[in-house]
Amino acid sequence: MLVVADSSALVALAVCDGLHWLDIRFQDVRVPVAVFNECTVAGKPKADALRHYLQGKTIPIDLCETIITPAGLGDGELEAMSLYKHLHADFLLIDDRRAGCDRK
Repeated sequence: MLVVADSSALVALAVCDGLHWLDIRFQDVRVPVAVFNECTVAGKPKADALRHYLQGKTIPIDLCETIITPAGLGDGELEAMSLYKHLHADFLLIDDRRAGCDRK
C-alpha cells in the first residue's frame, strides 16, 4: 500500500521515534518536495532524522496541474493532496481537517 504524508504527521512520528511504523504499515511512503522542505528546515524537531528517512521518498509535484484552493492550507498540504491524487495512493496521512479529500 502507498501512503502520501504531510509534514506535521511526519514530524510527530519522528519526535516519538516512530517513523519505522510507516515502513511496517505501508509498502511505500512518498512525500512532495514542499513536505520534505518543511520537515527538514533548520531548527525543526528531528529535521536530520527526517532528512535521512525521506531520502528517495520525495517526488516533485506541479500544482499548476491541480486546482485546489481551500483557504488556509500551506504548500505542504496542497502538494500532499495533489500527489495523493496523482499517484492514486491508498492513504493520505495529514492532520488538517480542511485538507480531507475524496478521490471520486
